[in-house]
Amino acid sequence: MSPIEYAKNVHVATFIIQVHDGALTKPSDVQQIFDNIPVNDNKLVWIEGTTRRWDGYNYFPEHPKQMIEWFDTHTG
Repeated sequence: MSPIEYAKNVHVATFIIQVHDGALTKPSDVQQIFDNIPVNDNKLVWIEGTTRRWDGYNYFPEHPKQMIEWFDTHTG
């Protein structure tokens, strides 16, 4: 059920955010997913300093600048 191979079928710019030291994912798996997306204009943001998955959900309401800038470059 790993999404690693399926990432090769994603053909749109993709913004990925992940808690680096989260309990449910391995950083190497997330990096491989990111690397497998065959689009050059992707972004991967690591949330550091926590192991709590929930901190990933709360990241952008507290730090929206990266996401807003990324969407601004990809929408008209």
